[in-house]
Formats: sequence, C-alpha cells, structure tokens
Amino acid sequence: MLLRYILALSCFSASSLALQGQVPLSPAGGNNGPNIASTRENGPRIFNALHSAARQWGSSLKHNGMSFFPARIPANTALYHGTHTSEPVKGMEWLAFEIEHAEMFARSKFGRGPGGGRPGGPGRGPPNSEHAGLSSDAISSKEDENNQPSNSRSYAPPPMQAAYLHTYRTSRELSRLLYIDGMSAGKTTMGTLDSQDIVLRNGSEATEFHGETQRAKELCALGVEWGIEGFVRMEAGFELILCNFTDGGLDFVSALQRPGNDQPEAYDELSQFEFMRGLAARYQGITAGRLSLDYSSMVSAFFYPLNLTNPDESRPELPRLESSEDKGIARLRSDLRHVLSVESLESHETIDWQGVVDMIVTRYTDRLQFIVSEHTTRKEVQSEMNFLLTHFVDYKDTDITAAKKTCTTHYLNSVVPRTAQDHLIYEAIRAVSQEICNTLFEVREIILRQEDSASFGNNPKAPVEQLISYLDWTTWLECVCSLAIWPWGSAEDHYNPSCMSTNETAGRRGYWVGGPGPPLPPGHHH
Repeated sequence: MLLRYILALSCFSASSLALQGQVPLSPAGGNNGPNIASTRENGPRIFNALHSAARQWGSSLKHNGMSFFPARIPANTALYHGTHTSEPVKGMEWLAFEIEHAEMFARSKFGRGPGGGRPGGPGRGPPNSEHAGLSSDAISSKEDENNQPSNSRSYAPPPMQAAYLHTYRTSRELSRLLYIDGMSAGKTTMGTLDSQDIVLRNGSEATEFHGETQRAKELCALGVEWGIEGFVRMEAGFELILCNFTDGGLDFVSALQRPGNDQPEAYDELSQFEFMRGLAARYQGITAGRLSLDYSSMVSAFFYPLNLTNPDESRPELPRLESSEDKGIARLRSDLRHVLSVESLESHETIDWQGVVDMIVTRYTDRLQFIVSEHTTRKEVQSEMNFLLTHFVDYKDTDITAAKKTCTTHYLNSVVPRTAQDHLIYEAIRAVSQEICNTLFEVREIILRQEDSASFGNNPKAPVEQLISYLDWTTWLECVCSLAIWPWGSAEDHYNPSCMSTNETAGRRGYWVGGPGPPLPPGHHH
C-alpha cells in the first residue's frame, strides 16, 4: 500500500516522497500517530536514545527506554548460558553476550532434590534471586543458613548441584530480533519494564516486575505472531532471549562444569569487581559487530503524542507509559508490528543515525562543559566561540541567519532520509542541532557586541548552562582519562594515566622528547 507522508516542512526537498510499506506521518498531533510536532518536542530524548542504543553507559543512565529497534546478530557469534545441566537447551532460554555475565548463573549450589527450582540465567538474576548484581553464592549460603536446624551437628546438607557454562555459536545470522532499549531487563517498578509490559504485552501484569519466565514466554508468543525469533535487552550486561534454541540458528559448542564451592578454583573474592570491569568494557557498546541495529526502523514512544509523565513526582526526568491513553499505545504497537514485517525490513537500507549523533556529541560535549567551568575566562569563551563557529561564517558578508542554518544542518547534509522513521529522526536531530547553534551564536553576540542579551544579560555562560540542561547528555557524567598523546602530556600521563577534570588537563607537557614543554626532571627516564 502506498502511504504518503504529510510533511508540511519547508526544510524537506521534493525528494522526500512516500515509500511503500512505511508508517504515515502527520505534521501535528491531531491523531494518535507519529508526528513532527511530538518529534521536535522530544528531540533531546530521541537524540539521546540514539546515542545510548546498545551502550551500557547511556542505557544505564537513561534506564527507562521508550524505543524499539530491529536487530541482527551475525553468524559465528559466540553466546553464553549458565545453568545446572550439561545438556543443550531446548526451547526458550536466555543467552549472554559476555562470559562473566553467564558465569553469574553457572555456580554450584546446594540442591533441593528432584524437581528443585529452575536455574538462573541472564534476565532472571542468579539462582534463587531476582537480582543479577548479587553473588549467587552469598544468596545460597544465606538461604542454607536460614534453613539449617538449630541442632547443626546432626544437620546433613543436601548434595551440591553442579553448574555448567554453555557456549553456543550462531550458525546463521539471527536477523529477526527486536532490541528493547534502556535497562529493559531491569526488574524494577521505576518504568524499566514499561515498553515490554505496556506496549508489547498489552498491559499484561504491567505492575508485576518479577515473573521473568512468564514475561519471556509472552514475548516469544508475540514473536511467533510477529515473526521475531528473539529479544535483546540490557541489565548488568546485554542478553538475548532466544525463543527457540533448536530451530537451526545455534550450534552447541560446549558445556564446561564449574568448580564446586568447596574447591579452591571457586574462590572468587574479586568476582563482583571483575564483573563490573567487564561491564565497563562495554560502556560504549558491544564490540566486534556482534549486534547491529536498524536505526531507520526505530519506533519510539517519543514520536507520538503520548503522555509520558512520571506519576512519581520526585523523578520527573524518567518517562513512563502508565498515564498514556490506550489508543495511543495501540497505535504505537500496531506501527511497531508493521515496521517489523518482512516486507518493511527488506525494503530499505539503514542510516547510521547513531554515528550522526556521535559526531555532534564529540564535537560539542567537552567544549560546552569547558565554557561553563567557573575557571573559564571570558576571553577563553570568546576563543571557544571563534573555534566552534568560524567554519559557518562568511566574513565577506556576515549573514548570521545563514550561518545558523549552515551550522544546524552541517552533520545532516550527508544523509538522505528514506523511511518514515528516518524523517522523524532527522527532525529530532535537526531540532537539537538548531538549539545548539542558536545558543552558540547568542553567546558570540554577547561576547563580540559586549551588549546585554535580552534573556541572559552580559553573562555569556548562562545560555550554555541552559543548553546543557536541555541536551542532558550522558557524556557529562563520564571522566576523561588523560594520557600522553603528542604533542601534549606529562610523564605521569604516560606511566599512570588517570581521570582528570578539564582544568587539570591544561598545560600538561614534558613527556615527548624534542616536543613542546619543559624537559623531564633530572634522573627521570622513559
């Protein structure tokens, strides 16, 4: 069916035509569908959802995900599963992308006799627990302690149940996956499960944050209906709920038995630290191309005129779907199903929208933070404005209006939106870029004209402080690890790189022989 976009936007060229199989757009929120007005209003949230997609850092901070992305895992990708049997999995189960994630669920424990509780797995938390961040050994020992009779001399503990780390390898591309963004495997009542329980599960047990097995079964039942073979989510690590282990997509590689708790090889005082170290290695994404997202098929609650207000007034920054109207949720669900149809996914090439927002973030994040620093002088702000904006200004004919437009579209000129979602994402990024450029040119005006701004007086930092609040980038909670990179850096930066503030990184010299800066102290050798 041919669907025409209703795009009343002067910025779009005549080439922005409707494509077959795409969700129609409307310019305003007159119906329940995705529209330009909602997209612009939620521009920063859409921008940040793209920036944080499949990244542990940003998805942990923006943990209430509101977006969905079709996803793929390539052939020959290793995936891991912790359990208490050496037999290959049949049916539905969880898989981890990282070894240490699966190892959390491959720990020996005291058995409970035939028919005991099911083993843990990514998504469920360790055995006997709903909390993946806790040590299963500690939990098991506490339970055993509580269950032990007072006459402990005659107490005989049940036999130790063995644990196994399974390794699987994809035998083909897993091409029909759905990535649910945010901390979507986090079992909380804070909204981390809204997109699953309210959108995908139609409100089924929406307030029940436990019951992961039932949740996974319902998701996989939906998968059968929609043609989805698995769901990618994130908790303390990324996981895949694979709905059928035996449909030809996986090869079973091995099942290695783990050491018993009474064996010296099981000593793991550093296990939680090492687990966190592994998480930190994936702060900026799953490496080696093991997961790819179709950004051009992104479906987000932020595209729609939905009420995303958090009923918890103490956390207004966290979006929720609890207050959204049923008709709006139904439209979102219907559009997602349409986007996931085989015809839709095979009819276009995806645009790397995350790469686009990465370029914008890396261009501005540190510089905006530097501008608002209490130690940054007015002259330094002027220098920063000159650096950031001179590329967009034609000094032969200083047309600031044209310069602002050039600045706004600079990182968008290389992309050609094709899908309906591309057009929405384009508008969201354009709204954010426009806010950045307009703010920086306002600061430039305050600095160069030395006149009071109508909104901010003679304080050039005030507009940037407001901009930072608007953007709400997760990068501002990161630290910079300073190391010696020619021509900058001290000997200390080379031998002991460390996190530093903006002010600490300035003027560090001396490591590079023959380079700028003072020589190394006497007796200090490379």
